[in-house]
Amino acid sequence: MNARSIAVIATFAAVAIALNTIKIPTFYWPNMDYTICDIPIVVAFLIYGFKIGLLVEVLHIAGQEIFFPEGLGGTVVYPMGLVANLLMFFGIYLASKFIASRAASEGQFGKKKTTVYLTACAAAFRGGLMPIIDYGVLYHVLLPLVLGIAIPEAYIVALVPSFVLYNVTSAFYVVPIAYVIAKRASKYLRMEKHLPVQD
Repeated sequence: MNARSIAVIATFAAVAIALNTIKIPTFYWPNMDYTICDIPIVVAFLIYGFKIGLLVEVLHIAGQEIFFPEGLGGTVVYPMGLVANLLMFFGIYLASKFIASRAASEGQFGKKKTTVYLTACAAAFRGGLMPIIDYGVLYHVLLPLVLGIAIPEAYIVALVPSFVLYNVTSAFYVVPIAYVIAKRASKYLRMEKHLPVQD
């Protein structure tokens, strides 16, 4: 890894860490907030590819633990953000492959349509799989392990709709904003094309 890649990772991670200060509490999932810290992580993924996006997310989690500690719960909740973003990465990747194949056969793919496909696939993967992980891993295994208490099953089941709503709506604003930023930034960066953010 060269010095430029390290600088890119550090810069995007620093922005993501700083954006942890902006939070909008959800009214339906106790102690959960909407944040915009995932946006620079997805931007890094769109412009530079999976490796850079992943390393930005890992460094971001370390920064969260240092600068925004949430006690024992944070040690398991913050890393779940990595899982959520990996699911969005995968959805975006599959959408980009589909877009590339359609563009090859039908010509230029419109920006609006590209945004819709990327967002829909990211929301489908995150919204479809992350609630299962929240239910089966976070609330049944990790949180009881670190907190030392069993969480009532009725409480967890009641939160399942919140798991779905939160993960779907998070993708709905993170991906379009990240795509617009990546699209504009890519015009000023000479990098290998990874995903459909460059004309």
